[in-house]
Amino acid sequence: MKAILICPDRRAAVAFLARQSPLALVPMLGLSVLAHWLSELASRGIKEVTLLAADRPEQIRAAVGRGERWGLTVDVHAEAREPSAAEAGSRFPDDSVFLADHLPALPDAPLFESYAGFFAALQRWRPLAPQHRVGARQIAPGVWVGLRCKLDPTAELIAPCWLGENVWVRARAKVGPDAIIEDSALVDADAAVVRSWVGPWTYIGNLTQIDDSFAWGDGLLKHPSGAFTEIVDPFLLSDLRGDHNYARRSPWYGRLAALLALLVTSPLVAIAAARNFRSPRPLFQRKRAVLPTVVPTHTNGREMDYRELSGLGRIGRRWPQLWSIVRGDFTWVGNRPMTAAQARLLETEFEQLWLAAPVGLFSLADTFGCHEAVDAEARAHAGFYAVDPDPRKDWRILNRLLCNALTSPNPEPHLTTH
Repeated sequence: MKAILICPDRRAAVAFLARQSPLALVPMLGLSVLAHWLSELASRGIKEVTLLAADRPEQIRAAVGRGERWGLTVDVHAEAREPSAAEAGSRFPDDSVFLADHLPALPDAPLFESYAGFFAALQRWRPLAPQHRVGARQIAPGVWVGLRCKLDPTAELIAPCWLGENVWVRARAKVGPDAIIEDSALVDADAAVVRSWVGPWTYIGNLTQIDDSFAWGDGLLKHPSGAFTEIVDPFLLSDLRGDHNYARRSPWYGRLAALLALLVTSPLVAIAAARNFRSPRPLFQRKRAVLPTVVPTHTNGREMDYRELSGLGRIGRRWPQLWSIVRGDFTWVGNRPMTAAQARLLETEFEQLWLAAPVGLFSLADTFGCHEAVDAEARAHAGFYAVDPDPRKDWRILNRLLCNALTSPNPEPHLTTH
């Protein structure tokens, strides 16, 4: 048996939903609209499916492959415009024709005529979604969470709400009622998501309030009114997938600056040697760190050596790592080095972003006092830093550390947020 499935083209009424992907690939509680349809067609005994796609057919082709995961043979046809059901039927007279503008189980709930209609369909689908999502479990009446979620004990989940896979909800955050958090999103401490839908890989920043809205990447839309805002401050709302297109070593002037800093601060070695005189530890301790990788969900098995200087405090002992910058192993700002054993403890895809950024002498976590820690807070800062290779962010981190070092009465800086 064969079928024709028409993927909806862009719709002016729901333009926000097509910002990052075709409407057919918009997630609905974990699975895309297209995935729901392919599962339904497979359950009806269909063996071959032809997809007619006018909007970004290359993304649709990449998402479905050849249809193996559904036991189908799928062929994607690029179209100049979205054909009607009648047009598709005339071209393929022996095949059944379907339009993926609604979920198969909700034919009376169109998805792409208005934002209100899309949100209403989400709420109608929520009680049925656990039957179609492996690993979804109900942890309280009306509260569903997916696999590998991390929920802080102080977070408040109010029914009805749905959390997809790899979702992280941090301290004192509030999710619900009528909230849907798609896969791999992060709701930071003291944030709130109420009567809203949060797209996959979206960061909801500390103290950010999302109410009656769609939040996806850096876009925020009020679904009752359709008012749209692009958030330029990544600390409020941003895309966790980021670019990851980092320079893996400092430029020549950064390496020269590190060499000059080594020469100027060389008396620290004498101070450290005096403090470490009676200690059994070597003055220069050899350490091993995992090399960063552009595929953050896997380590590449390669490691590098670096040194720490005994006898000094948490920041001072990093002095030999200035030479690592000169050699090109470190950058001035990045994520702190991590051992292979620590890397294996990174659980979610967001935590594994620690390894997507270069190894740095200083880190965003340092500005929050997480010196050398690999706890949940440090992982959150490292993941957030890794999503966006922005030199301006590096300068802000260095400036913040310097200002705190000059104003703090403590020898080791513990910077606070503002």
